[in-house]
Amino acid sequence: MVHWADYMAEKIIRERGDKEEYVVESGITPSGYVHIGNFREFFTAYIVGHALRDRGKKVRHIHMWDDYDRFRKVPKNVPPEWKEHLTKPVREVPDPWGCHDSYAEHFMELFEEEVRRLGIEVDFLHAYELYKSGEYAEEIKLALEKRDEIKAILDKYRERAKQPPLEEDWQPVMVYCPKCRREAEFISWDGEWKVSYRCPHCGSEGETDIREGNVKLRWRVDWPMRWAHFKVDFEPAGKDHLAAGGSYDTGREIVEKVFGWPAPIDLMYEFVGIKGQKGKMSGSKGNVILLSDLYEVLEPGIIRFIYAKARPNKELKIDLGLGLLNLYDEFDRVERIYFGLESAKNLEEEAELKRTYELSMPRVPERLTAQAPFRFLVTLVQMPHLDENGIIRVLQEQGHVPGELSGEDVERIRLRIRLARNWVEKYAPENVKFSLLGKVPELELRPEVREAMLEVADWLESREKFTVDELNNVLYDAAKKRGIPSKEWFRALYNLFIGRDRGPRLASFLASLDREFVVKRLRMEA
Repeated sequence: MVHWADYMAEKIIRERGDKEEYVVESGITPSGYVHIGNFREFFTAYIVGHALRDRGKKVRHIHMWDDYDRFRKVPKNVPPEWKEHLTKPVREVPDPWGCHDSYAEHFMELFEEEVRRLGIEVDFLHAYELYKSGEYAEEIKLALEKRDEIKAILDKYRERAKQPPLEEDWQPVMVYCPKCRREAEFISWDGEWKVSYRCPHCGSEGETDIREGNVKLRWRVDWPMRWAHFKVDFEPAGKDHLAAGGSYDTGREIVEKVFGWPAPIDLMYEFVGIKGQKGKMSGSKGNVILLSDLYEVLEPGIIRFIYAKARPNKELKIDLGLGLLNLYDEFDRVERIYFGLESAKNLEEEAELKRTYELSMPRVPERLTAQAPFRFLVTLVQMPHLDENGIIRVLQEQGHVPGELSGEDVERIRLRIRLARNWVEKYAPENVKFSLLGKVPELELRPEVREAMLEVADWLESREKFTVDELNNVLYDAAKKRGIPSKEWFRALYNLFIGRDRGPRLASFLASLDREFVVKRLRMEA
């Protein structure tokens, strides 16, 4: 089965021809936090570029920050007095939190840092700088020349959607007042480089040269203009843009008829959400999960893996609850399969999983780095007597990681320890959490159960070394020979150590504790 990114790469080569360089694009207006739903567009462009590179092609991935867009509304988490900045470019709106030069930079810098942590190479471009430098001046002039043609295209789709046509004086551009920087009224164009304007906010009026960067194309013209300007071959888009009559349909006609470039190959992506969270995430509303939030509980490689394995046209729900433990198990299995340490069900599945892993990695590691089982780490991080070094020692003693570890191995294990601690604190359900009882609890136990506990205690005391499997066998045998039902036996042991009826895998748990402590507790000694 061909991975979806490979399918798109082949389609791009087939339809765009064999080129010296292919351009893939993603982009967003930094009007709020760039969340894990927005990231799907970015990653979809990235992974298709990855598949093209794997075919020996040169690829440029552009991520366009539309930071010359208007500041359209004041989000809930921004002071209401920011309404005085409405219709200014978001790059020129002050940062309400006072830590960046502008409102837009507050969000752009965070996302760029998040992407760096994923090891993904991309050209971050800024519409603000491109407009202000005059780079788009020729295209703006061309759009004004072909204003009637652009309007006719937009009106055709509006009519199909049973919407009224655009106003007779509609223009493909908007003007930012050179003085107060808010949106001004377009008055006229002289046929060359000058646009006359009148500002309803500060009252100024006059002319501005298109090359000075105060004149900006409207969204439905700006997007196709960029396709032509940067020679974009592929750009994914959300279903709202790709809906019939949406901005992609109008953009396709505008780019081909006005700017003379074939529309890029598209791919629709569905929304991303968190399992159990209701409603669509919105950066301006503030109800978002960021990549930074995922970094608190997931390795970067696993974040890439989540997006790589899911088909873009399927809604993606990320489970930060118990499902996260399964995700770690799945990723570790795929990683072992890739390095030939485990087999898949069949050759087809093996090929698909290996390819997904490859596409998840900007650079595939030369060898398998030590995999500390996350599920077991969730138990170990809740043991007060174990620091990071103690946890690593337990992992080695129980055979979860090699006895000799490289610096890279240790770094990965320590990262997982921190991620497991964060998960327990932030997302773990109550039935996963536990704490060791400080003193022996008062329990009503049958004599047979007490005898079995003493037998296990004697066995532990007589052993300097033992394996988890050996301890597990002793636990089962002690109960079996006395006819104690497993449920009763395990409930008694969990209550003895953590005061609950259930808990982590018992043999591994007891083997992780100080042996003398376990012996004393089994004998119910203070």
